[in-house]
Amino acid sequence: MDKKPEVRAGANDFHTAIEDAHVVALWEMFGGEGGPQPSPEPAFHWPWRVIEPLMDRAVSETGMDDAERRVLSLANPAHGRDDYFRATTNLNAGLQILMPGERARPHRHSMDALRFVIEGKGAATIVDGKRCEMEPGDLILTPAWTWHEHVHDGEGRVIWLDSLDVPLVQDMDATFFEPGPAKDFPVLPADSAFTMAGLIPPDSIATAYSPLFRYPWTQAREALMATPPGEDGSRLLRYVNPATGGPVLARLDCYLLGLDHGEPTRRYRSTSNAVCFVVEGSGSSTVGDETINWETNDIFTLPHWSWISHTAGPDGAKIFRSTDRDVMRRLELLREEQG
Repeated sequence: MDKKPEVRAGANDFHTAIEDAHVVALWEMFGGEGGPQPSPEPAFHWPWRVIEPLMDRAVSETGMDDAERRVLSLANPAHGRDDYFRATTNLNAGLQILMPGERARPHRHSMDALRFVIEGKGAATIVDGKRCEMEPGDLILTPAWTWHEHVHDGEGRVIWLDSLDVPLVQDMDATFFEPGPAKDFPVLPADSAFTMAGLIPPDSIATAYSPLFRYPWTQAREALMATPPGEDGSRLLRYVNPATGGPVLARLDCYLLGLDHGEPTRRYRSTSNAVCFVVEGSGSSTVGDETINWETNDIFTLPHWSWISHTAGPDGAKIFRSTDRDVMRRLELLREEQG
């Protein structure tokens, strides 16, 4: 255990003086061997069986004329009731629902955001004038400062997971929001311009986010199954910006984890944080000292610097992860270990 240096007798006058001057004797805060370590909050789990009924109630309680977005924000109690934008450090998550004929009006903001479609068809997200159809398992990007709106021309409800970097941006006091109407759209290349490996439009490298706003589940699932398994049998796929090979958004880094039924994955810990959505299957995750038993459509967090391992049920599992990993890497704060 760290020991603070002893305060010498007669130092009260000094402490009064420095307190009045609004300074602190740092050697009394840290001393001895070792030093501060990350102190992550416990992981938290939002079961779909608990959340799904609340989505239907949200529709009966709130119309789109009264709400900028009909979202149930996932507020991790470890951060306090008032900090409802923090699912885990640096990341927030919410569930958004749109009914047939409804429209979520356009706006833009300084936060990066993504949508991972959970259920329903017929809806679309329009990003800087580009229409992105939404089908289950699709990843839709709405990068910082892009105009975006949601429309539903189909039948039945559509629900998706929202994940944003709201806590990170708020901590930097860099939050901006601008309501529509949308205007001044950039000229965007068609998605088909990025279908040939090694060939891209030269102007596509001008932004810090991917020129692809939609990553279809059919393609992601196929790519995951083609990914060679690691030593522990798991498969890990990264969603990337085709122009740079980096993260799809400047401050959100996305992955798809494939688990076969069998032994737990190798333990690891990282200074990055993640929000996880169970796309398919069931299983459990050991995070720190607790075990989370999850099923399809459940959401749970992976707090930084917690030892983590996953085990799939009999049918295997696929888990989507929204993380701050690349932000931590670029800040030279990423540290990862395997057990």
